[in-house]
Amino acid sequence: MKHLIAIIFSFWSLASCFAQDPVVVLSTSDFESHEQLFLAPLEGWIFKQGTSSGWAQENIETSGWKKMNPTQFTTALEDKTGRIEGWFRLKFKLDTTFKGIPLGISRHLWAASDVYINGNLIHSFGDTGNTFEGYNPLAKKPIPINLEVGKEYVIAVHVVTYETILTQREIRLKPENLQNFINLTGPAYSQWVQKDIQQGYTYGGICIGISALLFFLFWLLVALNPNQKVFKLIACLATLVLIYAIGFFYSYFYEISYSSEKIRFLMVISVQGFTVLFGLLILEWVLLKRTSWITLAFIIILTITSIVAHLFSISWPFGIAFTLLLGYLVFLLSTQRKSIKGAELAVIASIVIPTIAMSVYIILHKYSLDLYYEYDKLIISLTILAAPFMLMIYISMRFKEVLKNMEEEAAKVLKITQEKKDLLVDQNVKLETLVKERTSELKNSLENLKATQSQLIQSEKMASLGELTAGIAHEIQNPLNFVNNFSEVSNELIEEIDEELNNGDVEEVKLLLNDIKQNLEKINHHGKRADAIVKGMLQHSRKSTAEKEPTDINKLADEYLRLAYHGLRAKDKSFNATLETDFDESIGMVNVIPQDMGRVILNLITNAFYAVSEKKAAVEKDPSAFKNPTGLDSYTPTVSVRTNKLKDSVTISVKDNGNGIPKQVLDKIFQPFFTTKPTGEGTGLGLSMSYDIIKAHGGELNVETKENEGTIFIIKLTTN
Repeated sequence: MKHLIAIIFSFWSLASCFAQDPVVVLSTSDFESHEQLFLAPLEGWIFKQGTSSGWAQENIETSGWKKMNPTQFTTALEDKTGRIEGWFRLKFKLDTTFKGIPLGISRHLWAASDVYINGNLIHSFGDTGNTFEGYNPLAKKPIPINLEVGKEYVIAVHVVTYETILTQREIRLKPENLQNFINLTGPAYSQWVQKDIQQGYTYGGICIGISALLFFLFWLLVALNPNQKVFKLIACLATLVLIYAIGFFYSYFYEISYSSEKIRFLMVISVQGFTVLFGLLILEWVLLKRTSWITLAFIIILTITSIVAHLFSISWPFGIAFTLLLGYLVFLLSTQRKSIKGAELAVIASIVIPTIAMSVYIILHKYSLDLYYEYDKLIISLTILAAPFMLMIYISMRFKEVLKNMEEEAAKVLKITQEKKDLLVDQNVKLETLVKERTSELKNSLENLKATQSQLIQSEKMASLGELTAGIAHEIQNPLNFVNNFSEVSNELIEEIDEELNNGDVEEVKLLLNDIKQNLEKINHHGKRADAIVKGMLQHSRKSTAEKEPTDINKLADEYLRLAYHGLRAKDKSFNATLETDFDESIGMVNVIPQDMGRVILNLITNAFYAVSEKKAAVEKDPSAFKNPTGLDSYTPTVSVRTNKLKDSVTISVKDNGNGIPKQVLDKIFQPFFTTKPTGEGTGLGLSMSYDIIKAHGGELNVETKENEGTIFIIKLTTN
């Protein structure tokens, strides 16, 4: 009975495992700008419409839930009152890259939500109850959370929103706008938020302070010149600018509710439209000395269409009205272009600059949220301050035009110009001296750099020579053993000859002499073999003559494969690998610099052995982590060298079945000093030098790799 219960329990556990939702593994490589990891676009979310608080628990039945991530939120889910309510769930865990990183949860949307992790309420963004209160996303501070690396978590988000005319109707926007539904943030994000808030204080203080100063200045000007209508218009515009600055930056100084924010938002939109249009009234007065009913009509139409665009997401009426306004502005400027002078240009700039800045602000909000969040306060500050500043310049220029002491001012300008000219001459002399000094320093630095580069290249060559030495030591030992053995046998045969001569057996002596002759031939053969190995080592170690000569590529590749393998075996007796060769005998002799080409082949083969050695060590340490694409249970290190003759070129391929090269570093492997090896095990010059050598031969060095499967380096040399 106990066995039966155990079997049933095992089947039940297995079925439960298959029924579980997939677990999304998060990595720090998924961070976007300012260390934000957008969770909303991830696959693995499930959704169910309703309001059950039990759906926040960690282990619940989710077979009735449908696969849908928050960026797919739709108005089709709203009820008769316009309320949309439901639950999103996602299983996830953090990989080891999050170790030691403090994390937080942030949201940037107006919808209210309650966020649970493993059934525990982390934070409520707004009020999801019957007394619904949306969340003000201007409060960007993340909520700190404690998550363990490698542990599975279930995040459940209860979301409620209303699609009414007093909301921003955000779920009608593009999926890109909904990716900020919920985010996982790192410390850089908290720092950016703090910086953003500080920028809000700074820009807000500057804008409000300057706007207030200009407000009082312009109204003082009206008080001193009550008959100047243009001053009254400018003072009214300054008043609107001050209201606009206070309204926009109010939320940075005080944390306000969703309802209050909507009122502030609508007020800012209205004042913004009036500000631009008051600038048009001022331009009309400056150019025509009157204001027209057209501008007054535009004030009403643009304000209404702007509010409709923000409340109902219907922007085409505003676009038409704004286009007509620009058309009227162009018409006005073209008809009055002859009367436009310096002071009038400042008035034009007071309209054009804020209009361009606001257009950029709208475009960034629509198409690039990252840039919008980065520069919104700067652009708004330009929008706020440009008009009053330009109008202040206009007033200054107008006063300058009516001043009677133009000759004195002209004299002062000439004097200042001469002083600047003298200063410029003096600065040019100093600059020339400084340039000479910097040029000399740069020349010395360049010479030092060349010397250092030569030393590093020589160091890389000596490193490859060290790899050869170990293999050569193994290779040369074999013929030396033959020489020693046949020498000892020959000595014994000479002693036997002496005995047979004493015995008078001439026939036996002849046979023994014949054996000695054969031994000497073998000694000569193996001596030549050792001599060839030593010559090969000397040829590798000597400086390249940079002269190409006919070279047997197959023999060169086979020799360096053997030497590299024996070199690695000399360092690590426990290492074994399968060597595979496939040489195309039709290649013949190829004109290359053998020393340089040998260094390239040796470097690629040595890297291949290093890759399979690393993978072999990892598999021995944790066999369960090995995923063999061929379905075999064990891992066999294999390095293959292949040559192939094409129509007008030959290729040399070095292939290994190691771990492959990660995609994020693939573009860097041929850069000088870049290496994936631990500190002290590589200079980072091997592949860089190899790439340069192949390029100098007029060839190509390419790489093909698959992670966890292996890498192929392909040398292609033209034979023309």
